[in-house]
Amino acid sequence: MKRVFSIAMTILFLLVSFQQGLIIVHYKLNQKNIEQEFCVNKAKPEMQCHGKCHLNKELQQSEKNSDLELTGLGKKIDMILISEIEFTCSIIKEINSRKVLIYKEIGQTEPCLEIFVPPPIG
Repeated sequence: MKRVFSIAMTILFLLVSFQQGLIIVHYKLNQKNIEQEFCVNKAKPEMQCHGKCHLNKELQQSEKNSDLELTGLGKKIDMILISEIEFTCSIIKEINSRKVLIYKEIGQTEPCLEIFVPPPIG
């Protein structure tokens, strides 16, 4: 049941997120019909609108609606997220007195006393 709910919520979230993308896809698929029925600039062929005026109106309307819904939704719903995740760590400590740890520095043992100074410019 939790899996079905989470999949449904994910799909709804993606639909809301890609709302403007869906409007653009709908416009591209039905561009000729939208141009014939809804285009305001049919009488002005030099503008080469091809229904983009209707697309802009739809995008602006969806943006206004989504802004209003988000502000109204936030005022109506109080959400509390509860997670019951437990983290367990098992640390295994093993002390073995037979092993001898030796630290040996490899490479330069004396500090480098030379400091490189670049030649003056000019």
